[in-house]
Amino acid sequence: MPNQQGELRLGVIGTGCIGMEHIRNALLLPSVRVVAIADPHEPSRQTALAELQHAGVREVIALERDAEMLQLSDVDAVLVCTPNDTHHAVMRQVLASGKHCLVEKPLCTLISHCAETVALARQPGGFGGTAPLLWCGMEYRYIPAIARLIQEADQGLIGDLRMLSIREHRFPFLKKVGNWNRTNERTGGTLVEKCVHFFDLMRRILRSEPRRIFASGGQEVNHKSVDSDVLDSAYVIVDFQSGARAMLELCMFAEASKHQEEVSLVGTRGKLEAFAPSHGTKQDDESEVNFRRCLRSSKFIAEYEERARPPADLECGTIVEAHEKIDARLMQAGDHAGSTYYELHRFVAAALSAGAKPDVTLEDGALAVMMGVGARCSRDVAEIWPRCSRDVAERWPR
Repeated sequence: MPNQQGELRLGVIGTGCIGMEHIRNALLLPSVRVVAIADPHEPSRQTALAELQHAGVREVIALERDAEMLQLSDVDAVLVCTPNDTHHAVMRQVLASGKHCLVEKPLCTLISHCAETVALARQPGGFGGTAPLLWCGMEYRYIPAIARLIQEADQGLIGDLRMLSIREHRFPFLKKVGNWNRTNERTGGTLVEKCVHFFDLMRRILRSEPRRIFASGGQEVNHKSVDSDVLDSAYVIVDFQSGARAMLELCMFAEASKHQEEVSLVGTRGKLEAFAPSHGTKQDDESEVNFRRCLRSSKFIAEYEERARPPADLECGTIVEAHEKIDARLMQAGDHAGSTYYELHRFVAAALSAGAKPDVTLEDGALAVMMGVGARCSRDVAEIWPRCSRDVAERWPR
């Protein structure tokens, strides 16, 4: 259990890019002490140790194997930040240990592995019979402008939610150890590796479950000179049980963009928009609008069926623009507009509170993977169709 001083003793499994981001943000939390790290890659371990020692953290256990960390009694909670295809095996050990856990997205790369992980998590056990806190990392929920969009949508400010559009225009996949993030086999494919963030946002914002999904995408520009088969661009359309529809537009050769993520949510009474900077941005520009609320005129709504002319500007409604501020320390500590800190802060607070529930459950993580796999399968079917149609034409000529 957490020690008696109200401090969470944290172990980080995987000290690559996202593991280091978690470490830097954990160092900003006074209720957290990083006590152990584990990574089989020596340079990654040394980088993490150097970061911790620079911050004045001296007593850290550095291990090659995560199994050794999970046996340490003075580790209360772990962050799983390993390559995607290792999550299934790592989570089996984590769940057996009874420790609190935040596992980075995606939960697993295969639906079957997600299902097994969720089933194991539902079995009784944990600290003295108390179930540990199990959380799937989905930091995009906590990007300040997107968090405000979610809050105002929950409040019903724009009426019944009907249409959601998410656009990410960004840089290509970065270089990782062994280029593990360049293949479908190890990542689950771009629509899982990258896009579970957006499928999770769709479910969270619309508060509904998908009923139909379709994708079109390809490997158009990136990594064609290396052994890679991951998509670098796609459109995905999702119909939800509530009747709402959502669309994702992903392009990974569009780093020359003002915003990396743009979210537009339309309801029966108005529209909310949120914008996030490029992940390489290290300073918050408070002069930039990153949130917008547009409310329709109730008078126009009541009269539109009888209108013969478009409404004038003042008849359309009201527009409020704002900037959701991001602390300078958080911009420096990570690449996700402060969201890693906000998510980690909430995870730690919940872990230190008996019986607290996660914001993002393992089931949420599994459903996001299911949507990614479903989108990928729909694309595969679409690619098969031209061949099938040619075969039919050859067999049954008109």
